[in-house]
Amino acid sequence: MSKPAAAYVHIGPWINWSHGLVLGSTITLNERDGKLLTAFLGIFVTAAGVSCWKLTSFALHQYRGSREPQNGIIHQQQAILRNTGDPLGASFEFAQLAWYWRKHALRPFIRTLPLVALALVNFVLFGLAGVFSSEVTKAAGNETLIRSPDCGFLNFTGNAGTQQSLAATNSVDVNDTLAATTYSRACYGSTQNLLQCTRYPQQQLPWKVNQNASCPFTNDLCIYGDSSAYEMDTGHIDSHQALGINAPNSERVQYRKVTTSIPYFAGQAVNSWYPVDALNRTDADVSLFLLASNSIIYEAPVTDPFYAASIPYDLTTSDGTNFTYYQPDRWVNALACTDQHQYCNPINKQCTPLTSFNLASNALFGNRISLNQAQMMTALRLDLITEFLTTYSSVRSRGANALRASETVNDLSQIPLPNTQWMTEVSTWFAVSMAKLQQKITEYATGPGFIPDGMVLSRPVDIQEKMCKNQIVKSFSGTISFSVLGVAIILLVGTALILTSLMLPLVIGLLRQWLKWKEHKGLQWTLDGFLQLQRLAYEEAGQGHWSGGTSPVPLMRENDLIGVPEGVDTEHPRLGHVRRNSESESVANRTPESESLMGDKGMRYKVEAVAAHHDYR
Repeated sequence: MSKPAAAYVHIGPWINWSHGLVLGSTITLNERDGKLLTAFLGIFVTAAGVSCWKLTSFALHQYRGSREPQNGIIHQQQAILRNTGDPLGASFEFAQLAWYWRKHALRPFIRTLPLVALALVNFVLFGLAGVFSSEVTKAAGNETLIRSPDCGFLNFTGNAGTQQSLAATNSVDVNDTLAATTYSRACYGSTQNLLQCTRYPQQQLPWKVNQNASCPFTNDLCIYGDSSAYEMDTGHIDSHQALGINAPNSERVQYRKVTTSIPYFAGQAVNSWYPVDALNRTDADVSLFLLASNSIIYEAPVTDPFYAASIPYDLTTSDGTNFTYYQPDRWVNALACTDQHQYCNPINKQCTPLTSFNLASNALFGNRISLNQAQMMTALRLDLITEFLTTYSSVRSRGANALRASETVNDLSQIPLPNTQWMTEVSTWFAVSMAKLQQKITEYATGPGFIPDGMVLSRPVDIQEKMCKNQIVKSFSGTISFSVLGVAIILLVGTALILTSLMLPLVIGLLRQWLKWKEHKGLQWTLDGFLQLQRLAYEEAGQGHWSGGTSPVPLMRENDLIGVPEGVDTEHPRLGHVRRNSESESVANRTPESESLMGDKGMRYKVEAVAAHHDYR
């Protein structure tokens, strides 16, 4: 059993080679920092949206600018484009503008609604972008890297043949098999417990089944014919995609396991055995399982060859009720399995022979498939595990508890079993071996959960240390991973929009002056600024001594004072003249007034306003 991987999540940058160098560049942060970065990205995208609107406003303002006099609604639209940096605020002001001009201008809604729509589209798009900026965490995937100081594998402290070493081996095997059985029951098959199945890069390792495989032994042992064997083949398991050993394509290897099983009639059995010629396979690891039903009786006839029971057994209770049970056909039934292993080089498509663990290991160490150095390190890491993946290893520490049929026994009475129960048993054992493969691959990176007496943690050295830094597991709560590419795109595009919105008006203005090209557009942009509009209003009213008439910020003489004059007409306020309440004539018919509200104090001009009638259209 391995240590919890959550304690060893790597915080910082790394590359998930599932997506390549660019798309796989990832940064993992703790939960607090990750939430802060997510919030910052959302705010930053919103700021970029405001800058995009400013660029749009500038472009529209310059496009619509003209030397010719234009009506009031156009000038007010230009003022909104110039001064309202928020797209939502701009859309409201455009809508408000159209409403107030509805009786005084020709088609004000038609002339203004496109601007409202443009501002709203900008607001909505960047609002959604801000919300979905958190998707850069999903772009990084739901995987994370683990790095533990206890990386390595268990080794014996002394002679592997001592009683202490044997006890240590048994202790490790019992714990590993029980953990693998628990995981396979929860996460393999159609019924799955998702709360327990988020440890490894893949929830389960798939395999293909052939219920009519060729007999793995001599034909006389296959009691149901030459094509009655049950075969399970994993195909080529990729060390990166399936097992999470993080590496580019050039450093990956593939592993394959094939298990073939048949039930047969057993003869005499002893504790230690050597296979007879009929069972002897030099190119496979052979496991033999003998089932003695002992006192088990069956509630219905069983035609499954491993549990065959068809001998009636009548039982009469004390009240005279008759029951018919069935006894096993044989005292002992047998099941034999072969396990074969294979390593492949995905670069040159070369593979070791599909053979026993020892022969596959020898072919690997002889590098008969031309593995490079990085591939060899990965293959050797797998080789440390495959000897524990035999069918025998899935069963030996659990005995009868390894049988799924034992789960339906009540007081020595076995409920009816299907005729394919033996296939269910070997499939369960195969699933345990696959779960054990996933478990031990991760355990190498995290370190074992416990070290029994007689064993010691053997840490990798030199180039093998890379194996301690490249294990991927599913993400855990407490960390958040971000796509570096996604974050970089947000920051680069957003920064470009912000800087461009700040610099473009200045640069365009300088070019217009230098090239003498449509300078009136640049002047209109300056004068439509709210500070310049304020200057124009006060200066034309004779208030203050002003400078910087073409700069973004006009300045006034230090001691000058300006303000709204007393007695201003609250219905139609003006800075330069008082509209007396007794006046009843309209604005278009007012007579000129020459009285300055503030006299000559602090004023450069005495203003004489002349009312004139203008066509609103």
